[in-house]
Amino acid sequence: MKLLICDDDISTVDVIQHQINWEELGISRIFRAYNGEAAIRIITKEKPEIILCDIGMPKVNGLEVLKYLHNNKIPAEFCFLTCYEEFEYAKAALRYGASNYITKPFDMGELQSEIQRMVLSVKTKRSAPESEGQTRHDSVLNNVLRQLSDGVAVSTVQSVESLLSRNRLELSAESTWHMVMTCADITDALQGTWNRELLSYTISRLHDETLADYIGSAYCLVDFDGRFLLCTCFIPGQSEEELISRCRTLMSLCVNQVGVRPSILVGPDFPLYRAAGVKAEMLSRMPRIRVRAGKIFTMEDALDTSNQESGFLDANQLLTYLKRLDRNGCMEYLRTVIRRITTSGEYTREVMDDFRRELTHIFTSCLRDNGLSSQMIFEDPQLSGLNKASVLSAENMLRFAERLFTLTSQALRELADGEDIIARADAYIREHFRENINREDVAAVACITPNYLSKQFHSKKGMNLREYINKIRIDEAKRLLLTTNLAVSEVAGMVGYDNISYFSTVFRKHTGMSPVDWRTAAEGGSHEA
Repeated sequence: MKLLICDDDISTVDVIQHQINWEELGISRIFRAYNGEAAIRIITKEKPEIILCDIGMPKVNGLEVLKYLHNNKIPAEFCFLTCYEEFEYAKAALRYGASNYITKPFDMGELQSEIQRMVLSVKTKRSAPESEGQTRHDSVLNNVLRQLSDGVAVSTVQSVESLLSRNRLELSAESTWHMVMTCADITDALQGTWNRELLSYTISRLHDETLADYIGSAYCLVDFDGRFLLCTCFIPGQSEEELISRCRTLMSLCVNQVGVRPSILVGPDFPLYRAAGVKAEMLSRMPRIRVRAGKIFTMEDALDTSNQESGFLDANQLLTYLKRLDRNGCMEYLRTVIRRITTSGEYTREVMDDFRRELTHIFTSCLRDNGLSSQMIFEDPQLSGLNKASVLSAENMLRFAERLFTLTSQALRELADGEDIIARADAYIREHFRENINREDVAAVACITPNYLSKQFHSKKGMNLREYINKIRIDEAKRLLLTTNLAVSEVAGMVGYDNISYFSTVFRKHTGMSPVDWRTAAEGGSHEA
């Protein structure tokens, strides 16, 4: 796959080219351009699939490059990297097919995530069915598998053979299949850049390609259950050992390319006509397995965790205690449940570990539902210590649960006052604006998700987070230019800009003139500082 980086700031191109592992992303060739005219020449000759492009460039600007792609119907994933944040630029970019619009100075992690999405999009388009006939075949097969697994079709050899024959599918009712079921909490993904339709399509394609060696959308059935996405994938003719290996690959792809960490259940082999029974049995295992994100289970592994759909805890009751911030009620309820577990004949350390996972999942899900980040829970050193010892005794588990309640209720209490969130974010920005901070850093301090912070910040401040950081930096730069004899390059470095060219661009955007001209005018008293 080919990539073009186009920016008139050579240092920006250097940073992008040398700080990302392109081989890992599947990028084999990288082209560089420093103006739009050169970019168009490279695009015409090399046809790069992915393009990162600045807007404000000499000769031909970035929007004209994007229009060239659009008008000439050249397929490419296109992302702007620019300091222009005005709505009209964003609107034009999206109108002509840009996939994203990232403002400078950008976070390398954010950029890499965007490139991963662009790479996945290119692969998806490449693997799209080439003919109407395949599209129709995929739709028919997927619908038949849905009927078989949901029990709509009568599960006898004769009835299934008749169904396959009516739909002109060259399959046998007694052919041997495996079924893999995956379940993932998609709350964080939906709070980011994904929507349900795109998420469903992407994960379905990953299942078909990774598990069934099929380029299309035939073998994976997708369902939503509240915050969970459930995939049921039919796989013909593979051993369980090979399937588990493929599931590890699928897990890695889901985490790295989509940002979800599923629980995976590998079912037994079965004749096709028995699909409904196998799916029902696997579904009975999922409620407890789904809280163990990132794990792969066989049916035998999952047998001990399938006793009851609700697991150990009544989630609604726990959430009620959280909503009321009722620590005593919550701890009394948990004490009763833990006592019941420890006095049962099936009590083991593994059972307590399952309880801990379920408890943690309920609390973190509550945070996510409220637009809050669960990062603050997992990074709390006190909870980390309690977590390791929690399975050793009932008292240890209660201490862990109490700390978990304290952290969660504290975050919910702070959420009730949006002004407090913005005040803490503002204080952090004013203290650290000279550093290379981004919205993830600020969100971590405010204990909320980056997207929720952005919405709250824009609502309270009337501008986005990057604009506000730039405003604080430029205000300080103006003060230094007026009160000191420091060189412009020194001032730029002192307020957080490593690149003098970029500093000058942002400064001109805020003041209408260059730093040198502004200092001259300010010293002459022609405008207010």
